[in-house]
Amino acid sequence: MEKPNIPGYKIKKTLGAGGMSRVYLAVDDKLKRPVALKVLLPTMTDNSRLTRRFIKEARTAAHLHHSNIVSIYDVGKEKDCYYIAMEHLEESLKDKLNKNGSLKPTEALHIIKETAKALSYAHKKGYIHRDIKPDNIMFRSDGAVVLVDFGIAKALHSDTKLTRTGVSIGTPKYMSPEQVRALKVDGRADIYSLGIVLYETLVGKAPYQGKDAVSLAVKHMEEPVPQFSGRLKPYQPLLGKMLAKSPKDRVKDAEGLIRLIDATLYQIKQEKQAATTKIIKPPGKIKTAKSSKARVVIILAVIAALIVLGIFLYTKFFS
Repeated sequence: MEKPNIPGYKIKKTLGAGGMSRVYLAVDDKLKRPVALKVLLPTMTDNSRLTRRFIKEARTAAHLHHSNIVSIYDVGKEKDCYYIAMEHLEESLKDKLNKNGSLKPTEALHIIKETAKALSYAHKKGYIHRDIKPDNIMFRSDGAVVLVDFGIAKALHSDTKLTRTGVSIGTPKYMSPEQVRALKVDGRADIYSLGIVLYETLVGKAPYQGKDAVSLAVKHMEEPVPQFSGRLKPYQPLLGKMLAKSPKDRVKDAEGLIRLIDATLYQIKQEKQAATTKIIKPPGKIKTAKSSKARVVIILAVIAALIVLGIFLYTKFFS
């Protein structure tokens, strides 16, 4: 595909492509800063529903000003070319997982918590993301977590129809049961998807695997909540509250999820400290007791020797 010509931007290279759009690394001519330039594929521009969705993504993200949400710089149309200029981010959670397989629990929980902060803000502003997955969780150069791609975000209480009734929206591997059924969703659908991401970051693979979207959908609806084993067992209650099949059994909202993450980390820290105390302190006490007893014996021996010496000297010189 030939690189588009968009005035004000100098395109350097292609960063990625999807079914609807292609993303380029470009330089903003005015501000001389790198940007990610998302361009709707030419084959999609005649589809009014897709062009509306594309513009809707830009408007949605542009209304969300939060440190954990990608910044939108510009949106426009050049001839038949629709584009969004946004903050350039180099690494995604998917990239991290491809590189490392899985992450340490502390790092994984940090990423999930920061993403939950972005969701909490978006939900309060009235938007559900509906496509939470490792590809859409990215990082700034300082390691800050950033949520991207509001392409299929839905405004709560909105009657706007950009999708057909009864059509599931999202990525099958991460979709909540209610999304699979094409039912009405709220912020708890995002929490479910984030729970799938949590499992994947800790284990190295998503909990439900299937050869196609239909088999995955069935598993999301019918398979039990996956179980952690070994060192990951302490995180099972958290996972269970995120992946409950019924929304009413899940964490109520993203703020509640943040509190639950903090409580989980605190409890695990306390349990580790208690285990360390149990293992280390008793030997210390035994050692101290033995040392004290040894000192008493030595002192008594010295006193006895001095008494014997005194008696000897008295007998020798004064008898």
